[in-house]
Amino acid sequence: MVERSACAKGGLAAGAIYGLLTGIVSTAYIVLMKEQVIAQIRIALASVPGGVPITAEDIYPITLISAIPSALIYGVILGAILGMVFSFFYAELMGKNSRMKGLLFSILIIVALAIGEAAAPNHSLGIIMVNTNFLPLAPVGVALFLLFGFLNGVFYDRFSCKKKKRPS
Repeated sequence: MVERSACAKGGLAAGAIYGLLTGIVSTAYIVLMKEQVIAQIRIALASVPGGVPITAEDIYPITLISAIPSALIYGVILGAILGMVFSFFYAELMGKNSRMKGLLFSILIIVALAIGEAAAPNHSLGIIMVNTNFLPLAPVGVALFLLFGFLNGVFYDRFSCKKKKRPS
């Protein structure tokens, strides 16, 4: 029987790394695609009923500053949840070790989300993507999520397979 808290810790650690890397990619995207990001913010502001007393240019620096912290928080929450889910399916997953099982787990989630995206566009695949508005970033999001799965397996071993101490 696997200790579930150890699995949550493993997922949390993998999620923190995933969130940090996703935040760095998001920050780079926000800086390099500044005009497109401001245009996206304008579109979002235009859809608010009654208007908003702030401009897209005013929101841009907030978006830039919050990219890494928000991605880190998201990664930690997602990681803890998926770490627990991983522990429930661990025995059923194919693979010779936890790293391969974690990678397979991520692939299965990506496939399930892609099926969900095909059924309801713009709803499910955004869970693992850095930014779904630009197709060139999709492989980056998938690669980072595969890394998350691999790390989930690494940390699964680290937190659930601790050696027992010898009595002194």
